[in-house]
Amino acid sequence: MIPCRFTVVDDTHGHPDLADQVSAILHRVAPTVQEITGLPLPPEVRVRLLTPKAWREELRQNRHRTFARDLADLDLTSAEITAVRVGLKIAAFVPVLLWPLVPAATQQAADTRWETIIAPRALRHCGVLADEPSLHQVIAHELVHQMQAEAHGGTVWDSFFLQKRGTPAPPCSVSTVLEGHATWADQQATTQLLGTPADHRQARKSWRYRLHNRDIIRRLVPSRDAYEQGAHLIGHAVAAHGTGVVNHVWNDLSLLPTAEEIAAPEAWTRRIEQGSLHA
Repeated sequence: MIPCRFTVVDDTHGHPDLADQVSAILHRVAPTVQEITGLPLPPEVRVRLLTPKAWREELRQNRHRTFARDLADLDLTSAEITAVRVGLKIAAFVPVLLWPLVPAATQQAADTRWETIIAPRALRHCGVLADEPSLHQVIAHELVHQMQAEAHGGTVWDSFFLQKRGTPAPPCSVSTVLEGHATWADQQATTQLLGTPADHRQARKSWRYRLHNRDIIRRLVPSRDAYEQGAHLIGHAVAAHGTGVVNHVWNDLSLLPTAEEIAAPEAWTRRIEQGSLHA
């Protein structure tokens, strides 16, 4: 395994035991996840434990940084700029509703490094804090996202205007590949390490989780299909051609699946194989 530093910071100053537990799980799952995915570990894997308020603010700031990058990189019309600004104002209310439903999120921080942010209270609401296999699953899943980010390097996956960045695929294809790949890998990893695939969806939820878990709120995050169809899509492609072929997608947005290919894994598998031959 490539040397990697695991940094777990408790910015809440109230969960040192959880920080130690997350660090231990990272050390345990990392070799298995690397073997399963064929992806490199970043030089540093960073996890921060935050209060819900700080967690929400990090999500808000990340969206604004994404928009700033789009403004700098792309030739946007005034109408496009206005539409995103209005959307950002509306989206500012989303994390308030969403945070009890999300055990962890991985994104690029202000210092450009990728990190996983966790609100321990959200882990409790999701039932993850009291369930060791579920916590392994969550940590493995988010580790895969950090490895994806390391693999795609300078390729911009986070954008309000992906089509202007060269991909004809629908926006849903990004979440399908990112979340599907991480789901496929976390299921493989927890099966190898724990003997059975973990599923934090089955953990006992709090009353607040159940209160927030409404259709109108769930539509604000990647759909369950993105995880399940995506995992099937990735699993089919890996079974057919191995991780080496599949991992070409991280540096080539043109290899993202179309809506038709998401429903027909064989077609996408053939296309990424052809794309890898010309890489």
